[in-house]
Amino acid sequence: MVSSEGNLTLAASKLGITQSGLSRLLSGLESDLNATLFERHKHGVSLSELGTAFLPHAITLMNTERKARQELDLINGSGKGIVRAGCVSSFLSSHFIEKVNNFHQAFPDIYIKIQDRIDSELFKSLLTHDIDIAICGPLPHNDKIIERGKINFTDSIQIISRSNHPLQGKKNLKLQDTEEYSWIMPPNDSTPMQILTEVYHDNNMTPPKPIIECSSSSAIKSLICNSDLLTSMPAPIYHLELTAGLIKPLAIENTIFIRDFFIYTHFGILSETSKKFIQFLKR
Repeated sequence: MVSSEGNLTLAASKLGITQSGLSRLLSGLESDLNATLFERHKHGVSLSELGTAFLPHAITLMNTERKARQELDLINGSGKGIVRAGCVSSFLSSHFIEKVNNFHQAFPDIYIKIQDRIDSELFKSLLTHDIDIAICGPLPHNDKIIERGKINFTDSIQIISRSNHPLQGKKNLKLQDTEEYSWIMPPNDSTPMQILTEVYHDNNMTPPKPIIECSSSSAIKSLICNSDLLTSMPAPIYHLELTAGLIKPLAIENTIFIRDFFIYTHFGILSETSKKFIQFLKR
């Protein structure tokens, strides 16, 4: 709270304690750690170098305590545990629904919490223990993240447009033909954006610079359907629009990327409910 607010008075107000009380708590923590976590100045406080290094560990500890309290609350309320999973939109839009439904039918008392995030955000959520399980494409190697195996699911990522886009009727369509059109894409660290960049580099071309950046696949699809914008998107996400004749992939050679999916968990203790959920994902 103090790090996000940058002001002890505001942080204390949101925490429901006095500023002097918060100052004592902060001073006590710094004394225990033998480190200055915040630099004080006339405009408030800001994280020191040591504070910046300590913050992710503090977030992980807070998330771990929160999860433990949730587990106890569920048990006290006759629940049987909790699953915290995150996955990318394409998996959530298709294969995942059946898996969740089957798991719920088998274990109706287990609470399931699902996050829809891009790969890089799932990676961060695993590191901070905000989620216990991630289902997505390949993640970078990290000693604090464990790969639990590949699942029987793939998707394809390719360039799409509205079905009556000028490029859809063009014969012998080439990647160079896309250069005169603007793009809407998810953030730079998303898999579709990274794949699109690789496709252009492989063709000795400069990757497009999106005129619109958007994290919402629904918003991207809406804009695609109502403009000449182009995007790159996993097929399961626009399946309904494809069936309805609203969106179509562009028939450009060597621009389709097939992505495998894996299960990841954070390092450390994994609950029995999470282990059961992983078993269902692998079926």
